[in-house]
Amino acid sequence: MINNLNRSVFMGHLGADAKQDGDNKPVTFAIAVSSHWNDNAGDRQTRTDWHNVVVFGNLRKYAVKLKKGDRVYIEAEARNNNYEKKIGGETVKFRETEFLAAEIERVAAKADAENDE
Repeated sequence: MINNLNRSVFMGHLGADAKQDGDNKPVTFAIAVSSHWNDNAGDRQTRTDWHNVVVFGNLRKYAVKLKKGDRVYIEAEARNNNYEKKIGGETVKFRETEFLAAEIERVAAKADAENDE
C-alpha cells in the first residue's frame, strides 16, 4: 500500500534553453504544457500552463543540453517554496511551486516538435 505519493508527469516544450549557473549548481528551465478543447460554440480553445523544473544530480548532464522548443517528457516531485517580498511598503507572502525532476526524456528536438503540432 502506498501511504503518500508526490509525483507529477508532464509533456511540453521548453520556453528557453536550460541553464546552469555553475558545475555543481542545479539545472533549471520552464516548460509550457498546453490543453486543448472545443467550447460550447465549437471553437477550439487553448490554455497553456508554465511549470518551473529543477534538476539535481547526474541528470543535470543530460538536462543542461535541452534547448528552447524541445519537446520533453518529465516525471517530477512537486516542491513548494514560501517567501515574503515588500511591495509598496507592505509585506506580501508568496508561494512558488517548482518540480524536482526524477526522469527527463527529450521526445523531439525543436524542429521535430514543431512538425508534431
